[in-house]
Amino acid sequence: MAFGAKILKKIVLILLITLLTPPNLYGRWGWNSHRFINDAAVNHLPESMSFFQDHREYLSSHSVDPDTDDDPGYYHYIDIDYYPEFFTGTLPHQWQDMIDLYGQNIMEDNGLVPWVIEWWLDDMTTLMEDGNWNDVWQVAAELGHYVGDSHQALHLTLNYNGQLTNNYGIHSRYETQMINPHLDEIVFPDSIAHYWESPIDSIFGYIKDIYPIVDLIMETDDRAYDMDPNQNDAYYSLMWSDLGDITIWSLNRAAVDLASIWYTAWVNAGSPYPAGVGVQELQIPQDHQINAFPNPFNAEISFIIKLEQNTNASLKIFDINGSLITTLIQSKFMPGEYSVRWNGTDRNGVSVSSGVYLMELNTSELRSVKKLTLLK
Repeated sequence: MAFGAKILKKIVLILLITLLTPPNLYGRWGWNSHRFINDAAVNHLPESMSFFQDHREYLSSHSVDPDTDDDPGYYHYIDIDYYPEFFTGTLPHQWQDMIDLYGQNIMEDNGLVPWVIEWWLDDMTTLMEDGNWNDVWQVAAELGHYVGDSHQALHLTLNYNGQLTNNYGIHSRYETQMINPHLDEIVFPDSIAHYWESPIDSIFGYIKDIYPIVDLIMETDDRAYDMDPNQNDAYYSLMWSDLGDITIWSLNRAAVDLASIWYTAWVNAGSPYPAGVGVQELQIPQDHQINAFPNPFNAEISFIIKLEQNTNASLKIFDINGSLITTLIQSKFMPGEYSVRWNGTDRNGVSVSSGVYLMELNTSELRSVKKLTLLK
């Protein structure tokens, strides 16, 4: 068959498949994948957020709500390769900087998903602070949808459906038909959420890591089509053989990053618990508290701990990745007020660098997490 005729046959076949495929199937991760990501994210939360386990089913089932609500379609993607600055590492991340550079109309035309995630994270933080937990679970579920979308490489490119490279219909074939049969086989490695000091920078960080998968998908689709032009079992077998590992990595990255976003919102809200969990469930005295000052600090920070009953208590410092820096106290205490200081060194007495750290107070009754900022 002549090369031109071969290409023409491929275009006609894929156009037919594309036209017969409902738009919602190739516009986003398949619904099964969205539910899978939200469910898996719960497993990556720290023990202090174990109350999310009670809402796992809600978080999973409502992960697909953004595909049926009235929010605009440009919330689900960003054509990051529209912006030449992306490839030179000079693309602004802040909303206003991008508005100043490109204007809102162009940004909407090319998708807003990074900023939608940032906005939803802020909303989740406020809802937690205000104790509106019913709304927290809905926003958390929808956050999972947008985080999942932005970990699907074809949500990051102008060539989202292969229309620029004669790979028409690849969006649905990749994210739904290829993946769905394998979701039950996927097991993620153990990992834990970590605090994001700058969520928008972290979002663009994972977009940079995932974007190169676009070319891999197109190249694999070409090889699979050459082997099985009718796109039957042989086509999808080759697709999964070549893309399965990187796709599992993308799904796992989405789950861990989503857990980190939930965790960041919770820490920013002051680590609150819903009614019936944590403080109220364990009947902690209302005056049980810890204060840290000055914060930010330079050379030393002081903690004033007020305990209202006999308790075992520990005070530990972690970095934003959840690694233990040092343990300041770990003992049994009588009721009273205690003062503890940290001079910015690790457990070996070595000074740590400037940045954000997490203080975690654990007693027999509670766990409290606060952000600390060390400036040198």
